[in-house]
Amino acid sequence: MKFKLSLTLSLSVLLITGCIQDEPLSPYADIDAFSLPDQVALGVASFNQNNISVYVRKGADLSFIVPEISISEGAVIVPDRLSPQDFSKEVKYTVTAADGKHQREYSIQAISVSQYKYDFEYWEELDMYGAYETPVEYDLAGKRTTPWDSSNRGINYYVSFTDPAQFPIHKTTDSAAGQYAAEMITIKGPENIMGIMYIPVAAGSLFIGAMNPLYALKDPLLATQFGQPFHDKPFRLTGKYKYRAGTGDYIDSKGNTRPGVKDSCAIYSVFYRADSASMMLDGTNILTHPNIVSVAMLPSGMRAVSPGTDFAAFDIPFEKRSNHVIDFEKNKYKLMIVFSSSFYGDRYEGAIGSRLVVDDVEVVIEE
Repeated sequence: MKFKLSLTLSLSVLLITGCIQDEPLSPYADIDAFSLPDQVALGVASFNQNNISVYVRKGADLSFIVPEISISEGAVIVPDRLSPQDFSKEVKYTVTAADGKHQREYSIQAISVSQYKYDFEYWEELDMYGAYETPVEYDLAGKRTTPWDSSNRGINYYVSFTDPAQFPIHKTTDSAAGQYAAEMITIKGPENIMGIMYIPVAAGSLFIGAMNPLYALKDPLLATQFGQPFHDKPFRLTGKYKYRAGTGDYIDSKGNTRPGVKDSCAIYSVFYRADSASMMLDGTNILTHPNIVSVAMLPSGMRAVSPGTDFAAFDIPFEKRSNHVIDFEKNKYKLMIVFSSSFYGDRYEGAIGSRLVVDDVEVVIEE
């Protein structure tokens, strides 16, 4: 009996050991979280594939900073996480997965000046399940920044397009100045998603902030996280646009047609007080939150169609929404901008074929 018990235990240990040895090592080589110390950082880091950007205080000494970095389990990062870096310039990290085969290189940008102008001249192609385009910008110091996110990211989880032009947002040579502008088109949605969500239409929505697809199936209004740190008082939102609503029926979030309802575009900006660096407004409160200081919104009469066939200019003042006295020494502030080919695109409503093109956008600040 003792012999049988010992033999059984020995075999069990061998089997367990064999299972452990046979278990494949992780192929993940990701930076899961990144942050700079509170004394220099103004907000949480923004992730855009292999590019990470974080806003920092004006005049902050970035020459000898140890960041906080979380990476995939078992992975190795170079330079070492505890090694101080000079974040006054671009810093690159290489993460190697536990399997030793997979690698990802990340570029980190510390941004110390607010972005005021957006010309949509520079675009990059991101390839996850299907390749889609996203605009990038260069700040006043010449640093590459990634302030924009879009509905392309969410659509990319549901539909695999082979051509970037099939996505609702992409660059176009139909521009007001320069080579490119941003084009947004409302397209037919994937409809039933795993029996959880129904998406009859997908609007082209471009915004300053970040899209969190994890919320998309739970509540699409929570999926859009709006805003980036802003250090000046906005005065007006200017730019050029052209818009034509889709000629077909307006479709609501349940897939029902709404005869007589005309689609319209969204162009607006919100300036708000952030109670914490991580605070972000979302689709549920972007126009109603009590921390909103001022809003610039394209008038309703200009949303359904732009005059003529060429670009029309917009020049929208920021109107106060509260009696809050702006104080950059005591408070943190964020600003967001939204462009969408369908005003209620975040609710998956609109008319297929609605088209919005924007170019030469600027946030004019008070001196």
